[in-house]
Amino acid sequence: MSGTNIPGIYESLRGGIPQGKSLVYYIQPGVEGEIYGMRIIYNSLKTGGTCVFVASSTSPGVIRNKFKKLGMDTGSFVQGEFLFCRCV
Repeated sequence: MSGTNIPGIYESLRGGIPQGKSLVYYIQPGVEGEIYGMRIIYNSLKTGGTCVFVASSTSPGVIRNKFKKLGMDTGSFVQGEFLFCRCV
């Protein structure tokens, strides 16, 4: 299990994301809530998971900076475990 460290979501997933399973977290552009997906991604990366972040309204650099400002430096994961996609 990969933990989310987010009360409510952790319980809803019954302890985390099961090993070998995928989670899609989707929010409409402009809707607050991005931080929950970011936290789940960061915690998954820390435990060896592979993640994809699809951004439809901003660039990958802006997203990386958001992670960093929130105390989640993704720099060490960008080589293969974490992929940013920009949809235009």
